[in-house]
Amino acid sequence: MKNTIKAMMLAAVLSSGAHAAPAAEITSESRSVDARTVNIELDGVISLKVKQGAAPALTIYGEPEMLQKVIVEQNGETLHIGTRKFNSINFGNNRELRAELTLPNLRQLTSGGVGASEVSGFKGDNLRLSLDGAGSAKVDAQYRNFDVRLGGVGGVTVNGGNSDNVDLHLSGAGKIEMSGQTRQLHATLGGVGSLDAQQLRADIIDVNMTGLGSASLYAKTSANLKLTGMGSAKVYGNPANRNASARGMGSVSWQ
Repeated sequence: MKNTIKAMMLAAVLSSGAHAAPAAEITSESRSVDARTVNIELDGVISLKVKQGAAPALTIYGEPEMLQKVIVEQNGETLHIGTRKFNSINFGNNRELRAELTLPNLRQLTSGGVGASEVSGFKGDNLRLSLDGAGSAKVDAQYRNFDVRLGGVGGVTVNGGNSDNVDLHLSGAGKIEMSGQTRQLHATLGGVGSLDAQQLRADIIDVNMTGLGSASLYAKTSANLKLTGMGSAKVYGNPANRNASARGMGSVSWQ
């Protein structure tokens, strides 16, 4: 909860555009990346684009003054990208910081800041995506297993192609959007967040909902739902096997 409140306050300050400064020239700076990197940690006020490629590379874009505030640290297989604390918020028209990263493989992306992340082109067995704050993430990749965790007020959009298993954990006031095909979807939903997984064509879904959230889901053969709060769920796909229980003011509808 503390992280959520901090993220909301920082996002509000940034969006206010206080003390706008004249635009300065955008420059770029290359930073070293270990070829073993498969985990990314992102925080602070910086956006990130990650793509698959044989040769690892990292380029940071921004005004010279802002580039000095970017921190890049390598710890084994984990690459940390963040920003130092700002003494004041004084953004000009070009003061957005962004990073472009190329990696051979990716297994995990963790974000705790307010920046936007994009991931594309990767294939593998497992990908874990974890956001806690006011940031956003967009993923277009092919993995057998997805583990998506969203806290705070951020948003996640995932096109997972054909997968075996999708695990979703949602808390706070964020939103998850999923598309693709999967054999099994497991979802734990809390807070006042929402899940839009109608375009995720799942054979089997297992959903546990608490709080005031909402969910749209698709189940081809089997659906098991348990609601213990005031949330609501809509299930598409007309599954033959249905099991739904709702305590309190929760509701389940079959479309």
